[in-house]
Amino acid sequence: MTYRTRLSRFTGGLLAACTAAAFLPALAQAAPDFQDQAFTTPYWTRVPVIEVLGRADMQVAPNRASFTVTYLETDKDSKKAMQLAVERGRLAYDTIKKAAGKGSIVQSSVNVTALYEQYKDKDGNRIDNERSDKIRAYEARVTLTVTVEDVSKAGTARAGALALGPENSSGLSTYLERTTELNRQAYEAAVKDGADRAKATASASGGKLGKLMVVQEGSGPCLGNWSSMAGSDYDYYDKSYAMAPPPPPPPPPPPPLASGMIDGRQVTITQADIDALNLPSDDRSQPVSASVCMIYQIER
Repeated sequence: MTYRTRLSRFTGGLLAACTAAAFLPALAQAAPDFQDQAFTTPYWTRVPVIEVLGRADMQVAPNRASFTVTYLETDKDSKKAMQLAVERGRLAYDTIKKAAGKGSIVQSSVNVTALYEQYKDKDGNRIDNERSDKIRAYEARVTLTVTVEDVSKAGTARAGALALGPENSSGLSTYLERTTELNRQAYEAAVKDGADRAKATASASGGKLGKLMVVQEGSGPCLGNWSSMAGSDYDYYDKSYAMAPPPPPPPPPPPPLASGMIDGRQVTITQADIDALNLPSDDRSQPVSASVCMIYQIER
């Protein structure tokens, strides 16, 4: 039974092949051009070809930076604790916006936690007495998550936030965000590399490079995509001060970068406050790679 089934399949396949072969002359007569026959006969059976893989490995400076700061305030009244934390967060927001310009995104959040009275258990461990009548204070937490598009301004933006004395602050991370322009640059570099490789191959074989038949992004028959790896090092914020002759009278002090009311008192952030907290760091370039599969016709 198994032998008959296999024989039947073979006979069916043979009939299909014969039927397809009967149409081939008609197709060839209707479409004698080589390109029209590309799906009838493989191109490598018609003309000799060169297949190359173009590669590009670029080193690109990071184009984004991010950090977070957190401001904590406590008070016996929940509303008062939130008000104080929000006032500090609002002033930090204004400072960051003025330091980083429009190319910054600041996302804020507010959380309130009740702080309870504690008691000791039989082992001496302190346990929170989580009853509504045992709340001794409230802790309000305002967190700002900042993304800066101009990496050169990220240090100034973070220093402005640090000038308000946050209770918690993260490190400044720089990374590479993939853009259409960067993707295109990597692709064009890979195509150029593939063309150079094809010319070298044709020269080594003693032939002449013909027309480009196939170009496909990726590393083979399947489509690929370009990739990037990001680091987390803060860039070096370069400051240059031009030497100038001493002016006759000292200039008036610069206006504050930002100011606001916190707990009923006026708080200002000056450029000097930011400069004192602007910590420099070296920039690290990020690798970007791309590849394309290219097939050329070779002429003898």
